[in-house]
Amino acid sequence: MLLLLIVLGLAAAGSSISPGTSPKPVARIQTGTAPCDIGSGFGAMWVVTDGAGRLVRVDPRSNRITRRIRIARGACGIALGAGAIWVTSYRQPTLLRIDPRTSRVRRVRVGRELFDVLVAYGSVWVTSRGDGVLVEIAPRSLRVLRRIEVGPDPAGLHAAAGAVWVGSVGDTSEISRVDPRSGAVQQIPVGDRRPAWFVAGTRELWLQANDHDLVHVDAARQRVLGRLRFGRTLAQGAAARDDMLWIPDKEQSVVYRIDPAAERVVDSFAAGRGAFVARRAFGSMWVTSYAGSDVWRFRAAAGRR
Repeated sequence: MLLLLIVLGLAAAGSSISPGTSPKPVARIQTGTAPCDIGSGFGAMWVVTDGAGRLVRVDPRSNRITRRIRIARGACGIALGAGAIWVTSYRQPTLLRIDPRTSRVRRVRVGRELFDVLVAYGSVWVTSRGDGVLVEIAPRSLRVLRRIEVGPDPAGLHAAAGAVWVGSVGDTSEISRVDPRSGAVQQIPVGDRRPAWFVAGTRELWLQANDHDLVHVDAARQRVLGRLRFGRTLAQGAAARDDMLWIPDKEQSVVYRIDPAAERVVDSFAAGRGAFVARRAFGSMWVTSYAGSDVWRFRAAAGRR
C-alpha cells in the first residue's frame, strides 16, 4: 500500500499561488458565543452555538439572523434531513429534533457524550462517545432502532459508497465502516491516531487525524491513498464548488485550501477566531469561529466542470 507523505508549512503553502488570490470574507454574521457546527436546508443556514445554547437561523439573502431557538448547553453537531433539523449536545444525553417551521423541539434519549449526527439511508445516525456506539434512530417515530458497537470514542460521521463511516477521537488508528442494512462493522486502518472528522461533500474519504494530518481513503476499496501533513489543529472541512477542500485550523484561526487531485496545499488565509467548521451552501463557503461569536461567509469559486 503506497502512502504519500507531504510535509508543507504556511510559507510553502503561500508560495504556490499569486498574491491576492486567496478568498476574502463577504460577510461576518454575529451568531452568539462559540458557534460550533453549521448546516443548510429549508431555505436558510442554521448555526448551533455551544456557548449560547441556541440554534440560529441565518437568511442567506440578507445575512441576517431571523430566529434564535433555545436548545441545550453544549450543543454542537447538526444535520438536516427527513423534514427536520437534528442537533446533538455533548453535555446532554438526548438528540434534539427541531421543526424548521414551528421551532418545536422534541427529544429522544440516546446516550452519553453525543458527538455527531447524520441523516442517511432512511435513518438518523448519532455517535455516542461515552457509550462507544453508533445509534440508529427512526426519523418519524424517534424510536431507537439499533445501538451498534463501533470501537472507542466514536466521533465524526460520513455517508459514502453505500456505508456509514465513523471516525474516532480515541487512541486508535482505525475508522469504522458500518453497513446500514445489516449493521455489520468493519474496522479500516488508516495509519494515524485519532482519525476523528470527515471532510463534507466528498465521494472518497478525506479525514482529519492526529491533529495535523489529512488522510485520503478510497471508500470503495477501503485503502489509504495518501496523506498530507500541515497546520497545527485541523478541524472539520468541506469541499467547495471548484473541488478544493477547505480545512479550518482552529489553533491558527485560518483555513487551508487543498487540491485533492494533486494532493497538495494550495494556500491558507485568515478566518474567524478558532476557525472550526466549514460548509458549502448558497454559492458560498461558511466557516464558524468557535473561539469567537461569528460565522464568516466567503464567496465560492466557480466549479471546474
